[in-house]
Amino acid sequence: MERIFWIIFVNFALYCKVLKHKFVSDDFTVWKNPPPVKNAWHKAWLRFIGAAKFQSPCPRILKYNGKWVLAIIKTEWLEHFIALLIHIAICVSIYFAFGASRAAFIAALLYSTNPVNNQGTIWPGGRGYALPILSLMLAMAVPILSPVLLYFCSWFTIGFFAPLALIGSSRWYLLGLMPVIWWLHSRKYTTAIKLKQKTETFDEDKKMNFNKVIVFFKTYGFYLVLCLIPFRITFYHNFLQSMAGNDIMKKRAHSMDRYFWVGLLAWFGTFVYAALHWGPLAWAFLAFLIAILPFCNVVRANQEIAERFACMPNVFLMFGLAQVISSYDVIVTAFLVFYATRAWWTVGLYRDEYWITEMAVVEDPHAWWAWHCRAMKRWDTQSYKEALILWVMAKLISPKEFKILMNIASCLRLLGNSKEADEYLALAEANIIAGQEVEAQNYIAEHRRGKLPILL
Repeated sequence: MERIFWIIFVNFALYCKVLKHKFVSDDFTVWKNPPPVKNAWHKAWLRFIGAAKFQSPCPRILKYNGKWVLAIIKTEWLEHFIALLIHIAICVSIYFAFGASRAAFIAALLYSTNPVNNQGTIWPGGRGYALPILSLMLAMAVPILSPVLLYFCSWFTIGFFAPLALIGSSRWYLLGLMPVIWWLHSRKYTTAIKLKQKTETFDEDKKMNFNKVIVFFKTYGFYLVLCLIPFRITFYHNFLQSMAGNDIMKKRAHSMDRYFWVGLLAWFGTFVYAALHWGPLAWAFLAFLIAILPFCNVVRANQEIAERFACMPNVFLMFGLAQVISSYDVIVTAFLVFYATRAWWTVGLYRDEYWITEMAVVEDPHAWWAWHCRAMKRWDTQSYKEALILWVMAKLISPKEFKILMNIASCLRLLGNSKEADEYLALAEANIIAGQEVEAQNYIAEHRRGKLPILL
């Protein structure tokens, strides 16, 4: 019980300040457009799984000026509180799923404090990434409930293949349930993937060649390093950005940089170690590899890099790390202090819509998308000159981004600089992404008619 207390205490102490934060990014989509509700139970279910954020307030009792009064909980407070409770539940379930040992306790604390997980577990919009983790850990901890828990885990697109991480574990026999569960969810999963591929991928993503091998090892290596050493925490990573969108970024993505070699060595190292020294440590690293596989950009149906994709795999990596360092208190303390310090700082990213972009630029100033999002917010407040400056900053990072060139052209046109606007419009037309010709030409035609489209 003492260990469970410390897991809960560490999470509350570290993340209690998120209860004062506002909504950010995708939170607004389900908040402003809630789906139809059948009854009170259905409403609670939609809120729990993150499919809706209802504006109906909830009462609570507070002490104000020495008196107890009835107050109202804001929607943001409640959603962040639910997210925090789920994160705590995940960390406690990690402890039991991995055997309630010292290594399991350290793994739970490492996962509690590692900021790579925050996008999936602390952010309300990441509910669909947190619940599959909770389901899988509970299935390992309480196998008798695994049919329901694994069904729920695979109900989420992010958790469809996650149970494969059980290969080689002491709960390997639970995989016997998966063929039926996958069949039951197959239509929902394929529909979601096809929609994502249609809306978020380009022609380049559909080509299968040796470059895919390079990108795979680079992505695997990047996630491995980021999870162990969370040096950059942001919604908008520059790594592999626009890798299928323009020639400059494509060439950069296909180069064999340090992450490629880290990924390649880790891949072979995992299998060699597993063959020679099979046990809980080998399984932990193999489970991380299996869980991260769908997000290594071989078949892309999502943005190139996102920390929320690593939340599930990081469970196993933290268990592996815990086994390596659990005998060395000084090293354990160093990791926990480092993780907690990074989490305390970067959780401010979720404060509100202003800070999500401001801190993104601080954490990763080479991410053109972060500068682009800052520009969009300035444009929305009619600060057109400031928006222009920020789009130019994005262009300096990635000179051939169609939407950036289009936005600069529209901004210049609005500010009365038609000659330079024509030049940027011509640049935009020369850098249309393959497969996006029809949409791009429509935007260009709208611009010439004076509508001045701004592209997100």
